[in-house]
Amino acid sequence: MSKAQRLKKAAAASGTRTAKPGRRSVVLRFAGWVTTEKHSTYSFALLRIVYGAGMLIFLLPSLPDRHYLWGVASGWVEPEAKRRGWWEIFRVLFSKDNAFLFDVAYGVLIMLVLIFIIGWRTKWVTPLLLLFWVGLQSNSMLLTNGGDTIMRITLVFLMFADLSQKWSLDAWLASKRGAPKPVLRGRLAIPAWLGSGLHNTALMLCCYQIILVYVNSGIYKLLGDEWRNGSAVYYSLVIDEFRGFPLLSDLVWQITPIVFIASWVSIYVQLLFPLMLLWRPTRYLALVLIMGMHLSIGLLLGLWPFSLAMIALDLLFVRDSSWRRAITWSSRLVRLTWAVLSTQKIPAEFITTTREEASPVEASGERPLDPLQEAQTDERVDA
Repeated sequence: MSKAQRLKKAAAASGTRTAKPGRRSVVLRFAGWVTTEKHSTYSFALLRIVYGAGMLIFLLPSLPDRHYLWGVASGWVEPEAKRRGWWEIFRVLFSKDNAFLFDVAYGVLIMLVLIFIIGWRTKWVTPLLLLFWVGLQSNSMLLTNGGDTIMRITLVFLMFADLSQKWSLDAWLASKRGAPKPVLRGRLAIPAWLGSGLHNTALMLCCYQIILVYVNSGIYKLLGDEWRNGSAVYYSLVIDEFRGFPLLSDLVWQITPIVFIASWVSIYVQLLFPLMLLWRPTRYLALVLIMGMHLSIGLLLGLWPFSLAMIALDLLFVRDSSWRRAITWSSRLVRLTWAVLSTQKIPAEFITTTREEASPVEASGERPLDPLQEAQTDERVDA
């Protein structure tokens, strides 16, 4: 074997040895990210509140017609409901034969939603909420939309996430009384790394689900001629069933540039959403555009449960550090505004350099000397 061949073989072996630790370090960093601490706790708390609000928006207006929509008077949808093949455990929760039992189940569902919003014992409430929510929807599949589907899927993941670490009754009680004692203790106690791992796994699954929705939606939009030529938003705004504010819808579709831009932006933002998440500036841009799109859907098409569910999931891409900075800036802005309104002047704590913090020369108003002038002055004094 020649010297050049030996050097080439040694370089290849050296490259192989250095590649493995690199891959191992990436795996270890990922494992540490998953198991050391719980991420996106603020976003999960806001998702809990928004999900609960979306459910109440759906349940409370339907209260007068609940029997006609899901209960004893909903026989008109029974063939379609049976065709879906739901498990009987879901079908028996909301009785179609006894109005009283149905009302009890409906009231329990509303109570679970309220408890879910305030964040009390969410580890136990979330599975029950999922069971009752799916049970109600299994009685009639004609009243659901994409928002209900995404909520059912992600609620399965949320059973393993810590939804009440921030902005919840559990967090408030923990600050007053200390952390609650775990149900399982001793050898049966759940280790901290496993709890963090389950929480962050639920986070990754929710993020994967929302990316999957956006990319598939963008691909299907590209297959439609109306989306490619920029007229799809117009056809969406003129459907009578989805015109929550007809005057506003008519105003929007009559502005042709808005129709074209909205149609094309919705395609490419959804298609490029995974790539835009990789860099912080484009991530913020993607979240602003995608949440603006969902706000428009809720306002112009009346699909508020769907819009709220998607916005809540979008917020999972915001880190806890970003939420802390936003909370700090907001609190400072509120305190500054209140102080200005009450005293008609800016408090000293909001001024970066105050008179007391300045040097004695600067405080006296005299111009400080530079080092050369200072040396010349000293020489004249010595002379």
